[in-house]
Amino acid sequence: MSEQPGAPGDEPDPTPDPEARPGTVAPSTASPGRAGRTWWLALLAICVVALGVRVGYTYGWQHVDSFGGDAYYYHRGANLLAEGKGFVHPYAYDKGVTIPGADHPPGYIIALALPSLVGLDTILAHQLYSCVLGAITVLLIGMAGRRIAGGRAGLIAAGVAALYPPIWLNDAALMSETLALLCGVVVIIAAYRAWDRPSALRFALAGGAVGLATLARAEALMLVALLAVPLALWAPGLAGVAQRLGRFALAGGATLLVIAPWVGANLVRFQEPTTLSTQMGPTLEAANCHDTYFGPGVGSWSVQCVTDWGDRDRSVLDKRSRDKALRYVADHKDRLPAVLVARIQRTFALGRVDTQVNFDYYAEARPINASRAGVASFYLVAVGAIAGVVILRRRRVPSFPLTSAVVNVAITALLFYGSTRFRAPAEPALVLLAAVAADALIARLRRTAADVAPRATAGPEPAPAADPEPAPDPAADPAPA
Repeated sequence: MSEQPGAPGDEPDPTPDPEARPGTVAPSTASPGRAGRTWWLALLAICVVALGVRVGYTYGWQHVDSFGGDAYYYHRGANLLAEGKGFVHPYAYDKGVTIPGADHPPGYIIALALPSLVGLDTILAHQLYSCVLGAITVLLIGMAGRRIAGGRAGLIAAGVAALYPPIWLNDAALMSETLALLCGVVVIIAAYRAWDRPSALRFALAGGAVGLATLARAEALMLVALLAVPLALWAPGLAGVAQRLGRFALAGGATLLVIAPWVGANLVRFQEPTTLSTQMGPTLEAANCHDTYFGPGVGSWSVQCVTDWGDRDRSVLDKRSRDKALRYVADHKDRLPAVLVARIQRTFALGRVDTQVNFDYYAEARPINASRAGVASFYLVAVGAIAGVVILRRRRVPSFPLTSAVVNVAITALLFYGSTRFRAPAEPALVLLAAVAADALIARLRRTAADVAPRATAGPEPAPAADPEPAPDPAADPAPA
């Protein structure tokens, strides 16, 4: 097994040599300390740009006085939590009804409650706080890129993430994707660290990172199977089946330990058994009805399909909605293949692009031009990501810590509905893979330029000298007169 790179920040030089052994970096002509400081300064400068982009978008296009839907749930729920009301349902509370709320996992509500505790509880304050979280995500993407392919790749990844619309469009929307993006990069870094040195502690930290990501978006729990299993099976340095099973058990146990307080509280608070959220039923109901199986909305979701059950125990409503949705699926099995294809098309911009862009405008308040720029940039990043997977495979660097996020998104879309927003947890992985490809292209171009330069400056080669005339032979006959 080839030697793997160290943790982020361990490399003496930020520019790798693609021709070196997998996991090694080229020697630097500058001192390691100076090279490292320069790299960090460049990364911090990119983060400042990233913050500026997000804040500018917030003030220019998303500076609003009110929010609805899930955004209001997070914003109002965070303020109620900061006021000591606990995790109550915001919409019911505003009507004078106090019932437990778990429409979503608690991660983003807890994150937004932190500024609310010090009086920063307005919509704008929460938006700007989310912009800061987005800039931190860019920082972590740069660190992850450095670990995967060297310092230059890390700066490329951070630069792309700073300007990439499918990432920064989330930060002003007051939706959990902001935290899901950040936690997703933490999972990637933790997974590579566990690969580098598969100690019990590092596997536990990787599992804990998956747990944190699950508290941001529930579908991240699938990473226990998609990421922790191959990590335990393939990590170098583990001896035997027993040790690999033990490492997986540590990772899975750490995930359960992180989410256990929330799950335990829900099992006590609600009438029906509830684990991570009470939103699966309404989500399935919104995605499995006539509006989403036929016509222009196929593969998407429709708020008109959700039954208003009133302000009763949300776990009971969750069960009723789920049963209704599953009955609809059973009655329309013949439409299911077309619906599943449409869900993937919408999520990964493989079809129904104009319809989805318009839907994002009306349902997610995303500006049309920004969404179109997001689609165009996604195509570029996706092509680069495919090349990045090939390059990492040739270098014998594992890519599954990145591709597992993409698979997770695809499964989520198939189970629920197609949405641009659902793709958010996979965007950092796509950006990192594309950065690997861009870095390899730059290295190839530089090698080509270096090979051509000496020939261009040396001038034309001198013509070969002519053979000298042979000396006359005295014994030969004299030339005729």
